[in-house]
Amino acid sequence: MGVDLTLLPLAADRIWMSHDIIRVGRRRELWGLVAQLPQKPIPEPLYCFDGPHEESPYGERLTYTTAADLLTLKEHDAVTGSWTNRAVWAYLAQMPPDWPIVLYWN
Repeated sequence: MGVDLTLLPLAADRIWMSHDIIRVGRRRELWGLVAQLPQKPIPEPLYCFDGPHEESPYGERLTYTTAADLLTLKEHDAVTGSWTNRAVWAYLAQMPPDWPIVLYWN
C-alpha cells in the first residue's frame, strides 16, 4: 500500500467544505516536504465528495495549510518533473495566497 495525497481547498465562502479534489501525483520525495509545511488542525469536520471527514484513514486529525505554503515547493523536482504535479501547482498559483487547503493523506 502506498501513501497518496489529496488536496481539498475550502469552498469559495470558506466554510469547511470542499468541492474540489486535487490529487497530487505520487512522488514520495515530496511527502516529507509537504508534511513539514506549517499546518493547523481543522476546527470542525470537512464536508466533501463523500461526506464529513475529521481524520485521515490512518486515524490522524486532518490538517490544513495555505496555497502560499504549498507553492514554496513549486520548484522541487517532484513538481517540475511531473506533468500532473505541474498542473496541481499551476492550480494552486491561481488561488489567493492565504487560501486554506486541507491535506488528506490516504
